[in-house]
Amino acid sequence: MVEVRIPSTTVLNDYHLYNIEIQFGPGVHVHKLSKRFSDFVEFKKELEDSLHATIPYSLPSKFTALYQSRATTIEQRRVGLAEFLNGLLNDEQLRRHKLVGEFLYLPENTFNQEKEEVSLSQIEWLEVSKEVKALLHSVRTKIFAKQANVFECKRILDACEAKIDQLNKNVHTDELGAGEVRRRKAIVDQQRHECNELRALSRGVTAAVEKPTFKRSLGKAKETEATKPLDNEQLYRQQQLLMIRSKR
Repeated sequence: MVEVRIPSTTVLNDYHLYNIEIQFGPGVHVHKLSKRFSDFVEFKKELEDSLHATIPYSLPSKFTALYQSRATTIEQRRVGLAEFLNGLLNDEQLRRHKLVGEFLYLPENTFNQEKEEVSLSQIEWLEVSKEVKALLHSVRTKIFAKQANVFECKRILDACEAKIDQLNKNVHTDELGAGEVRRRKAIVDQQRHECNELRALSRGVTAAVEKPTFKRSLGKAKETEATKPLDNEQLYRQQQLLMIRSKR
C-alpha cells in the first residue's frame, strides 16, 4: 500500500507549496516533492481529459477561500490533497497512467517492480534520454524565471537523476557496437554533468535570501545583448552559473 503525507506547507513568492511525501512500502525511500494547489487542479483536468471520464477522487473546493480564513483554507487543502493522492496512488489502474508519473516525478515502472530490471530497447533508451533533456530544460527555465520555484526544481532534478541512472545501467547491450556505446556514455556523462550543475545553482539561489544589490550600467563594455533583458536577480543567477562552470 502506498502512503501519502503532506506534513507541511511552504510559502514561496506569495503562494503556498504543499510538501508531499510518498512512501511506497516499509523501508523504501520516501519520495518528496512540492506542488501548488493550482498544479493539482490543472493535473486533474488534464488527467480526466485524457481519460474522457471523471476520476472518483476529488480535490478540495476552490471556493472555500472566499468565505474562510486563509489559514483554515490551507489546512483543509493540505488534508484534502493528501486524501486525493492516497486514493489515486492506491488505484491499481489510474496510478499507472503516464500523467500521474509525470505530475509526481516518479521513476518509470514505479508500480511495475517486476519490470525494473528489464533492459531498455534502443528506442526506449533514446526516449528516456529525450525525457531527461526536456526535464533539464524545464529546470533551467524555472531557475532563471523571475519567481523561481526552487523546491520544484529540486524535485525535478531528483527525477532526472533516477532516469540518468536508468540510462547508465543500459549503456551496454549485446546489440550495440563500440561506437554507439561511447556515444551513449557521452550523453549520460553530459546529462549528469548538467544535472549536477543545475543542482549546485539551485542551492545558490536558495542561499541568496536577499536580492543582489550591485548596480548595473547599461551601455558599458560588460553589458551584452544576452544580459540586457535580464533583471538583477536573473543576472545574479546567470553569474552564479558561470562561476560554477569555471570551477569545473
